[in-house]
Amino acid sequence: MVLLVSLNTLQLDEGLIRLFDKLSDHRSEVIRIGEIASRLSQYESVPPFLRSLLVADGTVTMALEAYFLEQIEICTLRQGQVIAPRDVSALDLNKGEQCLIREVQLLGVESSKCYVHAVTVINPSRLSPILFEQLVDEEEGIGAILRNVAKGSFREVIHIGTGGLMTDADIHRRYRVSLNSLPALLITEEFELSSYR
Repeated sequence: MVLLVSLNTLQLDEGLIRLFDKLSDHRSEVIRIGEIASRLSQYESVPPFLRSLLVADGTVTMALEAYFLEQIEICTLRQGQVIAPRDVSALDLNKGEQCLIREVQLLGVESSKCYVHAVTVINPSRLSPILFEQLVDEEEGIGAILRNVAKGSFREVIHIGTGGLMTDADIHRRYRVSLNSLPALLITEEFELSSYR
């Protein structure tokens, strides 16, 4: 297990408690190929590129750069350790266990637009020391880190919904990243439609 002694301890504010409440009472509903059209039919008014991002299992940062033709900056809002206030079954994380929180925005360097607001809950018992070091470095997006350091990681979208959990976003998605077949990261990404029109 990776020790989190070098990280700040975060206070469980209203936003994080709301996030853990949603994570704890949510059952995983993996979205599979063949189900995408029916699962996204209620989101017909969402711009097509954003609909694609909602089910993407690749690096969002690279897709944003390619689509908007601008460099994307990862802006870390907060990062640190907390004690889980609820069980999070999708992550095999129990109430009272230590976890890592990373909250970031993906911003266009030229436009200053916030394309994504993301909060990641990490089960540190599933991380290698090198992966932990890369994740807390804050300079790169999680997708790029996983591609470069965690060969064999597996991502699956487990939820798409309206509204935001941490912001006033219009739509959000949640996906789980497994390492060595064990759930390790739960990432909630929030999107505002105005950034994609």
